Amino acid sequence: MGGQALGGFIAWRRHERAVASAAEVKRRHESRLMKMRGVVGVGIGQKDGKEIIRIYVEKESPKILADLPQALDSVPVEIVVTGTFKAL
Repeated sequence: MGGQALGGFIAWRRHERAVASAAEVKRRHESRLMKMRGVVGVGIGQKDGKEIIRIYVEKESPKILADLPQALDSVPVEIVVTGTFKAL
């Protein structure tokens, strides 16, 4: 089944699938999210041991935040206020 049993659990395959699932959700929604006013980036992260989608916004605005989802395909979303990104 992949992965190695260590101390009664599978070491890495379970986590790998969770990341792939969040990555797939991000891939499906990223283009649409990036077209939304105030969104400057979309990423994958972890919170409380679970995979999440992070949506980065340029400022904390009620209008921007009201338009953003709380979850995408059952993957929780976290909004992060970053300002604009600039290439160095």
